[in-house]
Amino acid sequence: MKILVVYDSLYGNTEKIALSIAEVYAEQQVRCMPVKGFSASDLTAVNLLVAGSPTHGGRPSQGMKDFLNSLPAGSLKNTQAAAFDTGIPVEVKKGFVRFVIRFFGYASKHIANALKKNGAAVLAAETFFVLDKEGPLKEGEIERSKKWAGELLKRKP
Repeated sequence: MKILVVYDSLYGNTEKIALSIAEVYAEQQVRCMPVKGFSASDLTAVNLLVAGSPTHGGRPSQGMKDFLNSLPAGSLKNTQAAAFDTGIPVEVKKGFVRFVIRFFGYASKHIANALKKNGAAVLAAETFFVLDKEGPLKEGEIERSKKWAGELLKRKP
């Protein structure tokens, strides 16, 4: 199976999650890369695309948006996909930030929708938590991301 993990990371937290996901697929043909290095040829014969971004105002980062917009129309047909993001848990913050998260949600659902619109069979969307805007990751999130990645291979679209 050919797997591509593509991510955008501003403070290194999303990159850590992406690398841990790719580690789970070490026995497969896996490539893990930032969105800035992506070209459409990277999608050739990919069976599973896992895309991740930090959450900003309930949306993916600009780099992830640019990646999603750069995908050739229909290029994900016959491809399974999953989306993830990193974000602040609602219970950690008070005031306006808490309201924004509850109202807008997290980036993974927007990434998943964009992948689906491009023809992918989306298996899952997940949020991994950071304790503040710049991190660090909440304790246990690396392990949780590895478990999530392993479960993706068992899912059917």
